[in-house]
Amino acid sequence: MDPMRSELAAGQHEAFAALYDALADRLHHYLVATLGSRADADDVLQETFVRLVRHRRKLRDAKNLTAYVFTVARNEALRFRERASRRRAKQTRLSPEELFVPAAQQTHLDDAAERIAHGLAQLRDEQREVVELKAFAGLTLAEIADVSGLPQGTVASRYRAALFRLQVLLREEEL
Repeated sequence: MDPMRSELAAGQHEAFAALYDALADRLHHYLVATLGSRADADDVLQETFVRLVRHRRKLRDAKNLTAYVFTVARNEALRFRERASRRRAKQTRLSPEELFVPAAQQTHLDDAAERIAHGLAQLRDEQREVVELKAFAGLTLAEIADVSGLPQGTVASRYRAALFRLQVLLREEEL
């Protein structure tokens, strides 16, 4: 058994700190893209790690620790959305600036980023989620399959279909 999973299951603070250091940036980027808000992503990231600590014994049996953590984050994001939808009627999507430009790094938005953000907004939810997990979180197709509970072939098909659809949408905008 992986020593880190045993340390996590035992509740060792150093192991959780190492897990956080290893995955927090990727998780946060995925959550920002998924939820449309840095503040909401902060909250869900915190809840993700609170849940991991509360249910730490389950970490011992995780086959792929990264995929397991992303699954927990995805589930927390879904719970957050459900709660938020009860509080507000309409959820806003990220602007192209928020989606593609890290805060304080760039003040000028590239036209391509705006077109891609517009294209992503036009994808079906299940296609957009696969693209977000692949592009923003850096997960492999196998890890996305673990996170989503879908067969890897389905994930790959959705990813290819999403990329094809984005390509078509971007070509249409050029005309």
